[in-house]
Amino acid sequence: MSVKSSEQIITAVRVIGLLLILEAGFMSLSLIPSLYYKGGDFSALLISTLITLCAGLLCRIKRVDKQLNIDKRLGISIVALIWLLIGFFGSLPYLIGGYIPNISDAIFETISGLTTTGATILSDVESLPKGILFWRSMTHWIGGVGIVVIVVSFVPFIGGGGMALFSAESAGPSKTKISPHIATTGKVICGIYALLTTVCCLVYWICGMDFFDAICHAFSTLASGGFSTKNTSVSCFSPLIQYMIILFMIPAGINFLLIYRLFKGQFSMLKRSDEFRAYIIGIVVACLAIFLFTYNSTTGIEQTFRNALFQSVSFITSTGFVSTDYTTWTMPAIWVLLMLMFSGAMSGSTTGGLKLVRVLLLFKNARSVIKRGVHSNAFIPMKMDGHIVQESVINNVMAIFLMFILLLLLTSLSLVCMGVGIEESIGAGISCVFNMGPGLKESGGFGCFAHFPDAAKIVLSLAMYLGRLEIATVIVLFMPSFWKK
Repeated sequence: MSVKSSEQIITAVRVIGLLLILEAGFMSLSLIPSLYYKGGDFSALLISTLITLCAGLLCRIKRVDKQLNIDKRLGISIVALIWLLIGFFGSLPYLIGGYIPNISDAIFETISGLTTTGATILSDVESLPKGILFWRSMTHWIGGVGIVVIVVSFVPFIGGGGMALFSAESAGPSKTKISPHIATTGKVICGIYALLTTVCCLVYWICGMDFFDAICHAFSTLASGGFSTKNTSVSCFSPLIQYMIILFMIPAGINFLLIYRLFKGQFSMLKRSDEFRAYIIGIVVACLAIFLFTYNSTTGIEQTFRNALFQSVSFITSTGFVSTDYTTWTMPAIWVLLMLMFSGAMSGSTTGGLKLVRVLLLFKNARSVIKRGVHSNAFIPMKMDGHIVQESVINNVMAIFLMFILLLLLTSLSLVCMGVGIEESIGAGISCVFNMGPGLKESGGFGCFAHFPDAAKIVLSLAMYLGRLEIATVIVLFMPSFWKK
């Protein structure tokens, strides 16, 4: 092994150590509600925090003579590995405390939290102590903006190291870059994220939610995660609180750059954004369609509209909160929800799914192909937000779309082979590959994934991991050409 390769490995290990120390810091915050509510989970959380902290410090012991630039290859490797490691260490409170004694269940719950999927194996969430529930919701908040983004915001990296890490973790065909300096971009994103979370928490509390529940649901809302402290998700809260949740789920699906421009008063950006228009139109159309498909005189107009709007916003933003058991709806209404699960919201947000910008580009490309079939010699430029889209971007979108579909097929087929029903396998595949949370049949509505075989939970955990990093970030590590100089 060359000296440079050795130094690169040490650099990667040191960065991973830094990320584990940060995870330990977040985990230690759960000690506060544990002490306050005296739920008996303090020792499990403390031991887990110390183990994670020690692992991080051990990774930081070895030093290199000089600071190395973290290139794209090293950045991708670090990001792909750290998401597995924080998933493992994040599951320790569940395992050590015995709250989720099965390791495949604990890994599933943690990966689901960190990837903001929101799928759960817990049938009785309310039986868990407050410290564990706080950590469970905190995993959403960490994963929503990305633990790597948090680190590059406040820790200086030599050369383009921060950008390499940021690009490897950030989702979407284009990276949200507010400033030429990646640390400034990260700080702005984290600042917006923290501000919206704080306001969201206060609004929930003012509207009548218990303060602890308000904090946990604010974490889940802005991270577009969906973990709730209640067995029946948010259906047990008042209509006012449900409308407030809708209000805060919407910005969770908006690009951070666009939110930043709005804070600066640049409202013209809304008019120029094709993706934002598609986002709002998608919510309106889905809400109206579901309302028409599900309306009956028993539930009444207001409740039917509220449920239709809530689930439309919850699914398009991949939040996964549930205000009613949608598995009892008519098939047309469920198909609308499935389409929202595929698309997701805007690129550069905390949401999952394929991202609306990719869906728009796929439709625009299909239309362009049809036009060229009629006018073979015509030059038909494809535009997004008034700018011509490069062919390389289109190729990237089509490749990502194909990889998502293949991963969905492989995941669903694997579940069928393990004895899971076809409909539930497809629902679980869509839910985990696209980081959505709710599924179909028993894993949909107020249900959970507890009845799935252990092997199926491992497959779904891998699907969530690959979906969060948009597949290519991980797959590229197994390509020989990636490691060639």
